[in-house]
Amino acid sequence: MSTRRYAFGRLDEANHPDSIRATIAEFISTCLFVFAGEGSALALRKIYKDAGASAGELVVLALAHAFSLFAAISASMHVSGGHVNPAVTFGALLGGRITALRAVYYWVAQLLGSVVASLLLRLVTNNM
Repeated sequence: MSTRRYAFGRLDEANHPDSIRATIAEFISTCLFVFAGEGSALALRKIYKDAGASAGELVVLALAHAFSLFAAISASMHVSGGHVNPAVTFGALLGGRITALRAVYYWVAQLLGSVVASLLLRLVTNNM
């Protein structure tokens, strides 16, 4: 049975333009996904505030999240691989597709992207 070797990354990877570009792409794509997906959930809840969640509403929410995920992955696929999700980044790290240093950069970018999207939603929806 062969052993798998994991790359931790080099220090010059931190300043490399490709690494910075990929990290920014992950930030933007995660921000886009969270803003569009959760924004549609907020809008749907505002429209149907009196009724409970019906099957049609759940389908609309699922489609909204699917389209926003498709847009986010399409926007960053050629730059960073379109991870958008820390779990996907972890899987790529375990699979040896990315270095540990790049995985940490992606995780920070993804978490910051989701926080920024949430703050933008709060600002745009006036604390809805």
